[in-house]
Amino acid sequence: MARLNIFNNFPLNDVALGRLAGASTLHIHYVYIPGSISFNNVNIIFSQGHTSASATISFGLYSLTGSTLSLANSASRAFNTNANGLSWISLATSAVQDITPGDWFFAFLSASSGQNSISYAIHNTLSNNLTNVQLGGPFIRGVLTVGTAALPASIATSDMRKEGNGSSTTNSTHQPYLLLSA
Repeated sequence: MARLNIFNNFPLNDVALGRLAGASTLHIHYVYIPGSISFNNVNIIFSQGHTSASATISFGLYSLTGSTLSLANSASRAFNTNANGLSWISLATSAVQDITPGDWFFAFLSASSGQNSISYAIHNTLSNNLTNVQLGGPFIRGVLTVGTAALPASIATSDMRKEGNGSSTTNSTHQPYLLLSA
């Protein structure tokens, strides 16, 4: 079993700047982690379009048992931005955890005084082309159907609006680039 120092949810060369669905919208997507990693930092790229704004970003690591997602670890940070351009923000987890290889879900939640001016590095190949297509199959990614100010301890997958649910799901397929580091 390989030991990882870093893990990203998709290749950095596949990112583009874009906005996520509005504030208090919880975005979740599936990842496979191929090796163990001591998880205590989450790094996120964002772009600020104003000269100042305040934001709170939360990240959750969830496991799936049956049809329930359970929070395994989290990180959150409030910050102020003072300049335009790209920046990295680091979040420290609530407790160091050894993530084992396997299936996990990353959750992302953001709120900002300038929500419309903050963009994140998102997966460039995920578009809204599945917005009005009805897809079956397991839950892979989507958004929580109700707004939330915090990461829930558990979530029923039936409470998620998954990609390809046959309704308008603007930006639900967009997931921010996340880099985990030991």
